[in-house]
Parts: sequence; structure tokens; C-alpha cells
Amino acid sequence: MHKCIDPKVQPYMEALMISTPEQFVQLHKSALDSFQAAALASMEGIEKLAELNMQAARASIDESTEVVKSLIEAKDVKAFADLASTGAQPAAEKFAAYAKHVFEITSATNAELVKLVEKQFADSNKQLYSAIDAMARNAPAGSEGVVNMVKQAVSSANTAFDQVSKATKQVVELAEANMAAAAKSSPVRAAKKAA
Repeated sequence: MHKCIDPKVQPYMEALMISTPEQFVQLHKSALDSFQAAALASMEGIEKLAELNMQAARASIDESTEVVKSLIEAKDVKAFADLASTGAQPAAEKFAAYAKHVFEITSATNAELVKLVEKQFADSNKQLYSAIDAMARNAPAGSEGVVNMVKQAVSSANTAFDQVSKATKQVVELAEANMAAAAKSSPVRAAKKAA
């Protein structure tokens, strides 16, 4: 222990510290596992987005080629104008479908990352409560108030985290609901109903 630490504080610091090399190794293994899981979830999301973009690019090239061929084969100005105007509606539908797929992929990746963060937070809380309990067992008589204050501070922090987590989930659910509502009432669908 460092000599600059107040001797009255030293027992508390020792209770919070890792006491065996195995605990140190386990702590780092847990952190590495969490990092790896987050990296893999992120890469999986990136792969899905890349695959979606490749599909969209291929479809766009194929459709553009067909549209150009149709425009070249148009016999008169009216046929040319009809082809040009009918191309906008499917493009808008395809863009809406693409945006929906992007949203679904990012939402799924976000949900996986949130699960990882929540698990890491829960594990960290267990370790923190164990350290607080160890500190309480080693605390000198009459320091119960300080231990209770620390427990209350941790409890308040957990409550704040839970509230932020719930608010974030509500925002995500609202965004998903708005996306679904936008897909149902898009101008393309309205134009189809009017036609």
C-alpha cells in the first residue's frame, strides 16, 4: 500500500483492492470477454449493413439498366413521359424498404450492445457490493454511518442508471413505433390508394 495514504483510510482501500492474482486475472478476462462480445456484435451489424448495401447496389444497377433500355425503346414522347413518371414511385418504395432494413439492423445491434452493457453493469455492481461489504466488515467501530452513506450513494447511482436505461428503451420503442407508422402512411402508399 502507498505510504501517502492516510492510515485511517488504508483498511478501506485494501478491502476495495484485488487481493489475489487470480482475482486480477479473472477481472481482466471478464473485461476482455465483454470487449470481444461487443466487438463481435458490432462487426455482425456492420456485415449485415454491408450485405444490405451490396444487395441494394446490385438491384439499383439492374433496375437502372432496365429503365434506360425502356426509355431508349420508347416510341413517342408520351410513352417516354409515362416511363419517367412511373419510375419514381417504385424508387420511393425501395428507399423506404431500405431505410426500414437499416433501422432493423441498427436496432438489433443496439439491443445486443445494450444487453452486454447491462450485464457488465450488473457484474460490476456485484463486485462493488462485495467490496462495500468487505469494507464494512473491516471498518472500525462507529463508522457504520459512512458505510451506510456509501451504500446509499451506490443505490442512488443504480437507480439513476435504471431510470436512464428505461428512458432509453422508451425512446427506442418510440422510434420503432414511429418508423412503423411512417411505413404505413408513406406518400407512396397514399398515392397507391388514391389511384
